[in-house]
Amino acid sequence: MIRLERFKPELVNGAVPPRTAEFLRAVSRGFHESVLDAEDLLVLARLGINDGSTFTAIYDDAAVVPSLHARAPVATYAGFAGTLNIGAGTLVPVHQITSVTVSPTHRRRGLLRRMITADLAAARESGFAFAALTASEATIYGRFGFGRATQRVRFTLKTEPAPALRVAPEGTVVAIDPAELRRIAPGIQAAAHRRTTGSIAASEFEVGQAAGQWEDFDSLKPPSNLRAALHLDPEGAPDGFMSYTFSGWKDPVPCLKIGQMAAVTGAARRELIAYLGAHDLVEKVTGRGPLDDAFPSALQDARAYTIETMGDHLWLRILDLRRALAIRSYGADGAIRLGVGDELGFTDGIWDLLVADGVGTASPAPADAVPDASIHISDLSSLYLGGFRVAHLAEAGVLRIHAPEALAKIEAMFATTAIPYCQAEF
Repeated sequence: MIRLERFKPELVNGAVPPRTAEFLRAVSRGFHESVLDAEDLLVLARLGINDGSTFTAIYDDAAVVPSLHARAPVATYAGFAGTLNIGAGTLVPVHQITSVTVSPTHRRRGLLRRMITADLAAARESGFAFAALTASEATIYGRFGFGRATQRVRFTLKTEPAPALRVAPEGTVVAIDPAELRRIAPGIQAAAHRRTTGSIAASEFEVGQAAGQWEDFDSLKPPSNLRAALHLDPEGAPDGFMSYTFSGWKDPVPCLKIGQMAAVTGAARRELIAYLGAHDLVEKVTGRGPLDDAFPSALQDARAYTIETMGDHLWLRILDLRRALAIRSYGADGAIRLGVGDELGFTDGIWDLLVADGVGTASPAPADAVPDASIHISDLSSLYLGGFRVAHLAEAGVLRIHAPEALAKIEAMFATTAIPYCQAEF
């Protein structure tokens, strides 16, 4: 009675057909978002089409009216292709997963496992070495081989008195109509993506959100109070932007909230944030940033910047271990034998990793081989971008060392110079 369908979102004569519409409504219900009207459905269907998404829906053919599931899916799942920066400006294809919901009436029936295992197998068969997602719940995806790959903070900047920078400006900030970002943002986002390890390419939704076409997934109408600013380098070329909103006079602490932001240089980021801090009648600025945010070090008063929350953001899953280890850069040459656990079978086994002249080659070890160290694919995926260090995983007990010299060797080989950061939401 349970039926799975995979299909592309579509428009028919400019309208959203029932199958696509019911899928989108089910996703909105699953995330407790507003009821979608005809205009909302059209926006989401077009975004799905532009992203090249594939929808997976599970239906319960035993459901009868008045149940919503007489026509609507009981579980949803979507995937689309993007790019991931794995370090040193190397952009690789990544299979991005989103819109994952299971109705509370159909939990604990293995519906997510059915959708995700089939989808990951199809992605690997299509040539993807990685899958990625952002998780609304922290305990779901580890059992499918996903590991925390990047973290981020939400910060508050006190603006009374206006924060002063320790360094002279390297460019200028100008206020612009947010609609201008429809034209300007993609180039800046692409340049920022190329320079940021852990970055996922910006989506059509993020461009539209920056430009004020819609507020967020819960409100697909243009926001009423969106503002934007652009940073120009010393030659007058755009190298950073942000969109932002005012919290309103009913807020006990008047605040400017950063929405979309992309910066190609440190100067662009710090000068854009400082620009918000210079606004009159505002007591604080809030936004998102990397764990190693350089902005407070640029302030005369670093204590004006405080981290309110810190948490995981991007979750990564290695699908093709041989290819993933071949395209990564390494901190040192060496050879190591890794035992990798993977319940889905994509990367399970003992692997010999040889790094020579900075180039890695991975191959299955002999049948009777004994590993120098053992790790689950979820933790190897956490290690891959450098967001979690070898010693950290060993201390946690999830990287098990079997040979005395293995820890130092793996640490040197997998060393990175950048803490990965992902701003993209999907």
